[in-house]
Amino acid sequence: MCRTGSPAKSYLEPVWVVAVLLLLVPVARCAERLNILAIGQVMPGESVIPAWFDADPLVRYVLIATDIDIMGGTWVAGQPVMEDAWRRYIRIYFPKTREALVRDFEFIVFPDGYIEPFTAYQKEDMKYGMENGVGSLVTMGGDLAAPGYKSYPGWKNSVLYDLMPVELTDNMKQDFSQYRVHVVKTDPAVLSVFVPLGIEKISGSGFTYLYPRAGTTTWAKLSSGTLPSGVPGEWLVSWRCGPSGGTFWTVADDLDHPWWSSRQNEYAMDVFLNILLYSTGRSLPSDILTVHEIRSHYWHYNQEKLLLLSLLEFVDSFGGNTRSLEEQIEAADQEKARSFELYRTEEFDGALDWVEKGIRRIRTTAENAVKVKDRALLWVYLVEWSAVTGTVLASGLVVYTLLVKRRLYKEVEVTRSGA
Repeated sequence: MCRTGSPAKSYLEPVWVVAVLLLLVPVARCAERLNILAIGQVMPGESVIPAWFDADPLVRYVLIATDIDIMGGTWVAGQPVMEDAWRRYIRIYFPKTREALVRDFEFIVFPDGYIEPFTAYQKEDMKYGMENGVGSLVTMGGDLAAPGYKSYPGWKNSVLYDLMPVELTDNMKQDFSQYRVHVVKTDPAVLSVFVPLGIEKISGSGFTYLYPRAGTTTWAKLSSGTLPSGVPGEWLVSWRCGPSGGTFWTVADDLDHPWWSSRQNEYAMDVFLNILLYSTGRSLPSDILTVHEIRSHYWHYNQEKLLLLSLLEFVDSFGGNTRSLEEQIEAADQEKARSFELYRTEEFDGALDWVEKGIRRIRTTAENAVKVKDRALLWVYLVEWSAVTGTVLASGLVVYTLLVKRRLYKEVEVTRSGA
């Protein structure tokens, strides 16, 4: 929570002087944290969600994994062990009451949202939350793309289906063709701010045929040479879940598809966060390029720090002294924390300066870590060299003594037996 100081009051000062001083005191604006619940395919390495949310200081999030691709999703080695794991995550992290859900979270994200492990009561709680101001987004391009897919029955047969802005029908199909996005709603500028930056020229692949319900808002459509006649071709649609409900979004692809990859679309994270900001009643960034640059710096800082920590673990395993390096990382984290504070008060220039200082310190620390690693490994190499050299010398001495000089050999004496 941000606090601003006020000038000390003195009962001897005239009231008008105090009033003037109070007017001159700068007031810091503290942005509220954006509390997100992410359900589905959300684990680091499987989803971009954690990396994106870590790159924005406003976001505070909780992950509830209910799906992974690397183990086939539901079944492992013929046993539903993952289903038990999903239910355990839900028991730990999902709010215990619907009132807590509304109080603690403003938005629920369902990337590949497999909701079968939730109980009927928990789905009712989610519905209650959505009807009382909690926003939501469901990706339709993965396991929710067609009737035969894993996540489809859970949504179709749940109380949440009536709140979805699209219909789940037998006509749905997952199409792996190339497509491009065309923004059709320009105000508010949730997506249109990125049009001059080229998002309509980005090629994606893999989408689902969406069939929006009456009364929904289409934000963007997709164009593809394989789109059949009669298919609406919506890419992103939304509507409000009742008079006091949150905004419910559906997108035709999935967050692990190419359009959302930073290699393909450098503004993918900013597009997603714009949706969250708008849905929760926050103002959109007035300078999206500066905000994009700062978020990118936070993302790079996190990645470089992870690599550095891996290097420190390696150095420590060989007996290297990492204490000074850990202190340097702590100093870099403090610089990043200062940047976070400035970002939350929309002092973007200062935030950018501080995170750049943090990145430079992390990189310098990485260079120092390499030197410590080289020193630690030098002793390893010396010990190995000494052991090998000693073994060679000892073996050579034995060979020389036994086979060359033959000092240990004695001539066999022959005795003659008497007649």
